[in-house]
Amino acid sequence: MKEKDIFPDYQPKITPDTINDYLRKPDSKVFIVLSKISHPSLSDLKRILDMFKKYQIEAQENPGKIQPNNIALGADPDQYYPSEEEILTSELGKIIKSILETNSKQKIEEVKQREGITSQTLKFNEIYYRHVDVMGSGRFFYAEKKNQEVKLLL
Repeated sequence: MKEKDIFPDYQPKITPDTINDYLRKPDSKVFIVLSKISHPSLSDLKRILDMFKKYQIEAQENPGKIQPNNIALGADPDQYYPSEEEILTSELGKIIKSILETNSKQKIEEVKQREGITSQTLKFNEIYYRHVDVMGSGRFFYAEKKNQEVKLLL
């Protein structure tokens, strides 16, 4: 018997796993904060940087938790659940990284000078997302925190 015969309506997920898959509540603090940044650009760097620093402090005060979970549903035996503040720090850090990678050093330095942004190193742990398809049960999404810190030289 073929897999298609057993689960005829199964469709594999072919898009990358994102925060939108993981967080299901549209009224989540994460989505509310991120909605304030429509199209991240170098001109928004100071505002995004201020938000990053705010949520980085809040993430230290409210870290995620490791909880026992159901490995039959694709979770780790001790699954990590990041706090919303950790997710925000990661997402804002990734936005800053993208801005730095898509602009020239000269343009970045001009904005830093104009906006009064000091040279600094930003550090954060990236949160990434994964899914597991459990036949007969459904699709489950999990968040993971990379152990290696991302360091951005600004």
